[in-house]
This record gives sequence, structure tokens and C-alpha cells, in this order.
Amino acid sequence: MNLGKSLIVLVLLFSVLGVFTFAESLTVVSADSSGPGGQTWIKYNQSNVLMSHLTATITVKIRNKGKQLQYFKISQVYYGGVVGFADNKSINFTVTHHDGARKMIDPVNPELGGDWGWPIQPGQTETIKFTVFADGQAFWIANAGAVDNKYWPLIPDMGLYTSWFMPNEIETLNPDLDLQSWSGTFSFKATNIADYFVHGIIRGPIIPTDSKLVDSDPDVTFLDNDITLNAKVAAWDIDLAPGATKSYVYTYDWPSHSGSGSGNGNNNLFPVTTAKKATTVPSQTTGVPYGLLAIAVLIVGAGLGYAKFLR
Repeated sequence: MNLGKSLIVLVLLFSVLGVFTFAESLTVVSADSSGPGGQTWIKYNQSNVLMSHLTATITVKIRNKGKQLQYFKISQVYYGGVVGFADNKSINFTVTHHDGARKMIDPVNPELGGDWGWPIQPGQTETIKFTVFADGQAFWIANAGAVDNKYWPLIPDMGLYTSWFMPNEIETLNPDLDLQSWSGTFSFKATNIADYFVHGIIRGPIIPTDSKLVDSDPDVTFLDNDITLNAKVAAWDIDLAPGATKSYVYTYDWPSHSGSGSGNGNNNLFPVTTAKKATTVPSQTTGVPYGLLAIAVLIVGAGLGYAKFLR
């Protein structure tokens, strides 16, 4: 019986260790994109291809479900992993089209010409269209979670990264404003600043989540589903001569399914990597946690031994 009790204690000990090992493996997967089924982005100094002349024309259908007047206002600064000359961390827009908008009393960025907004009466639904333009800014989007190059001599080249936002995040900022629909057309120019031909993948610099791509010119090479949850990222395979510039236009509609908006602002608050294919060589942070499997085998074997010989 003493041997049986000792065996039970060992089984419990191994079970506790298994739980901690499993928790640690989950931590590794969530903190490192090189976990099972993920992609590892390798850090690079800068891109040979810079983006510029980014324009966004957005149409929203929005309802005021509250009991008092509300204003819908345009934000003119975009943060989203932006990298560019002089460590520029944001894209600054000027508003070039704003039918029916009014100047607001509390501008966030007065240096960009002040803020524009639209009044929406209680119970009313308004369709609002506006255009913003980032003139002359040269930038590219980098993955802030990229790792140092430790995979010599073979490493993946993922191309240019992307950034994303939730069209319905306004419902989090003001629950009285219910976004019914959203449509955005983005255009930008890609320029090869190197003195040689370059090839690779570029992605749309700004992508809405939970949305569907309805048009692109040129046609996308593929839709990248591995960047973040609920986002189908427009991606093009490029071939640019030295100094060459090419223009891109793409349009997304929200929501991706038919019908009205979600009615809440709680979707996609925590973007995560959902890659289906591993693109790196195995390392100590990739692959199956074999330690956990070994502990599971020991637990099962100990249980069978106790049931057969000591009970």
C-alpha cells in the first residue's frame, strides 16, 4: 500500500508539471509568431520600395441611437506600425473632401487644418463620405514583432508588412453611434528607390478587419489571411525597375457578411497571428512540446500500473 500511495503522489506531481509545461507552451505561442503554425518575420534595415501619396475615400452609414445630438468626427493621424524617414511613426492626413462637415470646437491636430465633423440627430441615420490624403510622405510598414536574423543561411522574405484597424471601433468610443456599413477605397504609389531591379511582395498599407476586398487595380496576387485575425490582406507580387513607380487602388466593404453592422465595438480587440503554415526551420520555440507528451505517457503508464498490480 505504501508503494501504491507513493505512485499516486508521483502521478499528481507529474500532472502538476504537465499543467505548467502546457501553460509555458501557450505563452511561447502567444508571444512569439514563430510558434506552431506561425510565421517568423526577419528584421531588415529598410525597404527598397517606399509608399507615398496615400489616399482614402471612405463612406459610412451611421446611426445615432442615443437621445441627444452626437457628432461624428474624422481623425487625421494614423498610427499602425508605420516606419519611414526620420523615424516617422504616423501618417498625417489632410481632409480634401468633406461634404456637409463642420469645423469642430476641439481640434485634435490643429496643425493639420482643424477637425471636421458631422452632426447626427437622435434616432437619425446619416450617410457620410469624405476623402483624406497623405501628400508626399514616404513610408513603409514594418512588423514590430520581427526577430533578428538567426536562421543562416536560409531565411524567408515576407515582403512589406501591413497595418489594420476596426471600422466599428467608433462604437467603442461612443456606444450611441451605431455603424451600419463602411466602405473604403485606398490608393497609394510604390517607388523603387534602389538602383537595381527589385522583386517581392507588398501588402496594402491599411486594411480594415472583418471586411471583404471588393475591387483592386491591379488584381491582387493573393489575399493574406495570416497577418491578423479576421483580415484578408491585399497582397501583390511586384517587379520594379530602378526608380520606377507603380500605382495601386483597392476597396474594402464592412462588414464582410451581408446585413447590418455588429452593433457593438468589441470585435477584434486583440489581433493575433493565425498562420496555417510554418515558414521557419525548427527551433526550441517551434514544433510540438515533446516534454508535455512524455509527461502524458508517464501519467497514463503509472495509472495503468497502479490499476493492474497495486489496487
